[in-house]
Amino acid sequence: MLTVQDKKILMASEPIDFRLSINGLVGKINSNINTNAHDGSRYVFYNKKRNRIKILFWDKNGFVLYYKKMDDGKFFLNVDKKGTVYLTQEQLEYILSGYNPKYITHDREETE
Repeated sequence: MLTVQDKKILMASEPIDFRLSINGLVGKINSNINTNAHDGSRYVFYNKKRNRIKILFWDKNGFVLYYKKMDDGKFFLNVDKKGTVYLTQEQLEYILSGYNPKYITHDREETE
């Protein structure tokens, strides 16, 4: 699993052309999100069919590109607003696992 400790996770609100690789994604980040791609944040991109995800981030001395393709089904992405969507680590984990974070409930511990 991709771990993100104390880093922002930003997801595009619209699908991208998945022919873009690292340099193309960095260009999108710098121009559309108005942030510095070298800041260590995780940038999440997805395709139109929502069956592929790319996550780009800077790691000390170079970019890392994480790519995941669903064999069957699609990723559940709640991106109904324009602009950048901020995710928590937990939401990212649910998305990458194929779960819909909208319907995840947490069991509360019962106290005596």
